Amino acid sequence: MNWLPSKPIIAPANMLLAVLLFIAVTQMTSAYLLTQQQWTGIRVTATPADTLLIKSISANSPASGKLAAGETLLGLQVDGKLLQIKPLLNGYAPLSPATFAQRADFYQQQQTLHQAFTQNAQVTFVTTTGKTVSLTPAARTPVTAIPAVFWLLCLANMISPLVGALVWTYRPYQKASLFLLLHSLLYYVFAVSGAGVIATEFYMEPGALRQNLLLQATGINFAATLILVILCDLPKPLVRGLWLFWLVMGFTALSTANYHYGWFETPGHIFYIQYPFLYVIVLGIIALQMHHTRRQPVERASLHVLAAAFMLPNAIIIALHVFPILLGKPPIVGNISALLLFNLMAIGLGVGILRYRLFAIEFWWLKSMLWIVGGLLVAGIDVALMTLLQLRGDYVLAMSVIIAGFLYFPLRQWLLDKIIPMERQNLSDFLPALSSNLGNALSKETFEQRWQESLQQRFLPLHIEKLSSTVTTTHLSDNGLHLDVPSLGKQHAWRLTGKQRAARLFNKTDVKHTESLLTVARMASNASETRQQVILEERRRIMHDLHDSVGAKLLTLSHKLPDATHREDVRQALITLRETVRLSQQASPTKLVDNIADWRAEIAGRAEAAAVRLRWRQDERLNACQLCPRKILQLSQILREAVSNALKHAEPETLEVGLALSSNKLHLIVTNDGKISPPERWQAGTGVNGIRHRVAALGGEVGFYSSDPPQSRITVHIVVPLQA
Repeated sequence: MNWLPSKPIIAPANMLLAVLLFIAVTQMTSAYLLTQQQWTGIRVTATPADTLLIKSISANSPASGKLAAGETLLGLQVDGKLLQIKPLLNGYAPLSPATFAQRADFYQQQQTLHQAFTQNAQVTFVTTTGKTVSLTPAARTPVTAIPAVFWLLCLANMISPLVGALVWTYRPYQKASLFLLLHSLLYYVFAVSGAGVIATEFYMEPGALRQNLLLQATGINFAATLILVILCDLPKPLVRGLWLFWLVMGFTALSTANYHYGWFETPGHIFYIQYPFLYVIVLGIIALQMHHTRRQPVERASLHVLAAAFMLPNAIIIALHVFPILLGKPPIVGNISALLLFNLMAIGLGVGILRYRLFAIEFWWLKSMLWIVGGLLVAGIDVALMTLLQLRGDYVLAMSVIIAGFLYFPLRQWLLDKIIPMERQNLSDFLPALSSNLGNALSKETFEQRWQESLQQRFLPLHIEKLSSTVTTTHLSDNGLHLDVPSLGKQHAWRLTGKQRAARLFNKTDVKHTESLLTVARMASNASETRQQVILEERRRIMHDLHDSVGAKLLTLSHKLPDATHREDVRQALITLRETVRLSQQASPTKLVDNIADWRAEIAGRAEAAAVRLRWRQDERLNACQLCPRKILQLSQILREAVSNALKHAEPETLEVGLALSSNKLHLIVTNDGKISPPERWQAGTGVNGIRHRVAALGGEVGFYSSDPPQSRITVHIVVPLQA
């Protein structure tokens, strides 16, 4: 039973507005919490020696004029003692403590720093040179003093919820789309909360820090488990119903609550420990999906995108961020880079979900996202320049557009060409290949065969099949898996499956290009048919003229000649002429058995006139054979000449004619008795040479054999391939 409504509860436009409102509220809430922190104007970074290197001092801040960038701090002087500031919150992974005891120590350290900053009016810093500097922190952090890294992380991580909203807009009836939307919103809560921690100066008030870490744990835990649910549903559902969704959501809620309240100690309640285990579980799910989609190219292509989206960024994060933390070492990839890498996962999941059904999403979706990225890039550079350089707004905007132009447009073109490549060969480049394929085609059958070969060459489909139904125009079917193309003669259609060996889906551009190629192919076919028709009409006219003039004279001559032998020769010439005229007017192959009947009737008449007994043998398998008129005419001449030689030179009593089929070759056997002389003694005349030349023209072989007395016979054995 489908639990999704038939109509979206929220209209797509309203959903986009709701997501944008959620983004704005989340950012403003995190920024407000940052403004409630005390402010000194000092930005520091931790060093391997457990000291703090001052990176910058904000103008008009409490520390302005008292400390300078490049100085190194040992810590705070509290009640005559030195209090080291470690770990520094903005460079530390606050979700990383592996036990509740370690987390309690972390909270106690933050509480100690909070007391040091708030119990006295002034805070005293101690440098490595022994200098002490006292200053009075501001009670609130100005909005303009919030570090640029916070705004950049908030803007960059907007990609995730925007991807979720766009995917849901196009696929509002699909469970995976809803799961991705929830994943992206929860991840954004984690990312913005993490950006708030990164933007702190030295510490965060313990109560606010606890709430911040609860939001981070909730966001990342649920976002991670939703990936597992998505990959169990796409590209093939591995489970039925929603029991898996509620199971993992319930377990995640329990684990998150246990992390926050500290009910009982388990290895899995800290995210950094459970992250690699979750990765291995999802890899197992991907392996199952690989097995279920092994013979389904569209689903397999979708799975490749989904798997790459999950495996690639997570492998980098685990190897360079999680494992070092679990081993007690500083991470190679810091918090900022980890937050940015997670965006690749949301983008890849969105592509995989949409590509599963929407054939045109490969181009449109990427262009839409590049448009969003371009806007975010300009905004991010604008904020960074305004914060770092303190320039006027109009100058900052101009510089932002210039910098974004140099960065964004080359990147955009590279992505369009490389990540989702266009066709390797455009339409104009393929036209010479099409012309070459169709150039030497003569018949309609040959044109249709060359059209099929051109489609194969153009799209490299996984396979191509002939449809019995007619198709008037090229169209897509099964959401881009198939491309149905009309035949040139409109009697049937061709179905292409799996573009580029099932690596791509067919799209609307393919339909447009195929229609253009079909028009060109039909023009070539029609022009060839018109030319062949003109040639055939001219051939018929010439043959009719020959029949009416030469044929009439031969007929008159056959009546006037006094010698019977001469009259027979003229009659045979007249028969040959009439047969040539008849066959020359045919363009399509004819049944061999119909012509064999004519041959038998003619030879029977000649044998009867010569008082020769005729024996005829014929293979029944020849009934299914068809030959072109030119080959029929050549075989008629060969058989007629062989019979004429036997009747004229041997004066036989018996004439045997056999026709057989073997290995797709036609065997003609003419045997006679009478006046026999060995073939090696023959003086080859016009008849024997004519037989040899005609057989050679057909790609066949001829042999002349004699048998010894008392049954002396001459046998002419002719073998002609039917497909030559």
